[in-house]
Amino acid sequence: MKRKLLALLLVLVGLSFICYPTARDMYYEYQQRKITADWLANLEQLDTEPAQTSEENEASDKQPTPVIDLTKEMEGLLIIDKINLKVPILTGLSKRNLDLAVASVENTGKPGEEGNYIVAGHNSRTYGLLFNRLDELTLGDEIVVQCKDSSYTYEVTESVVVQPEEVQILLPEGGKKQITLVTCDYSTPKPYLRLIVKGELKN
Repeated sequence: MKRKLLALLLVLVGLSFICYPTARDMYYEYQQRKITADWLANLEQLDTEPAQTSEENEASDKQPTPVIDLTKEMEGLLIIDKINLKVPILTGLSKRNLDLAVASVENTGKPGEEGNYIVAGHNSRTYGLLFNRLDELTLGDEIVVQCKDSSYTYEVTESVVVQPEEVQILLPEGGKKQITLVTCDYSTPKPYLRLIVKGELKN
């Protein structure tokens, strides 16, 4: 009897190890979709909000309506149609941000401005999740960053795999308006190489 229970326990432990990565990816994908839906709903609300009358203004002064502020959490959406990707861009690299979405590197460029806007994301083991298909991008493909007030379209100019210490590729180039997407390349053992996809803002 004890042997049967031990065997059953070992089977359950083995199954939990096998199922955990898939369940984790499903959870993170759900969270990613929820953040994206909230973001789009917020934008739609801003677009359709009617102008207030003077009476409504007075009422709102007495009872202010709470406003959902996503600016501290989210900069916009990263959209790459070629690989069917639409993912939130959160501000700052952290484990939480990279688990839920992709994240901008602080103290780099901003969308649509001069400099190099760097966005990092996990190369998920799940097909199509996060930057799993980033290696499919080629020269001329479009990368869109949709912010609250504007949308910026970049054209891929380079896709290269580099050593982790080769950070010079992340530096801005003169007065160019660039975006750089960064993820791990799992084709070699640790330390993993970095897959870098660079783009320039289209006129």
